[in-house]
Amino acid sequence: MPDAIDAKESDYLYTKESQLPDAGKGLYTSIDIFKDEVISIFKGEVLTDKEAARRAKAHEDGYFINMLDGSILDSKNVFCFARYANDSQGLKKTSFSYNAEIHLDDEERVCLVALKKIKSGEEIFCSYGKKYWQKFKKNLTV
Repeated sequence: MPDAIDAKESDYLYTKESQLPDAGKGLYTSIDIFKDEVISIFKGEVLTDKEAARRAKAHEDGYFINMLDGSILDSKNVFCFARYANDSQGLKKTSFSYNAEIHLDDEERVCLVALKKIKSGEEIFCSYGKKYWQKFKKNLTV
């Protein structure tokens, strides 16, 4: 089970320009984070199927997280550090490897968990999943 860091996320996480070209902001840590520690909890609005479909049709689904119960969590309009973790192997493969993954904590909250030790000052990267990128590429052609 993932271990929690005993501090507020704002005490050890920050955002700045990502090291990935054209990715916007990235998520960074100001402390060393150890393997299996919960880095950040995803926060957002739980959407109805109808609202999720409306936002997806309007291409407003860039911050959707699919929950295990089938519901959709949208972090777009809520401040949430976790949403700034970029996928370093998404559209273009890079030399940056994943150091975190999207996971459920003991309370079944969607969170980022460290896959290995992440040193202070490092950017945090995780996979968005194959389906995310398939849908993203499809939306590029629409």
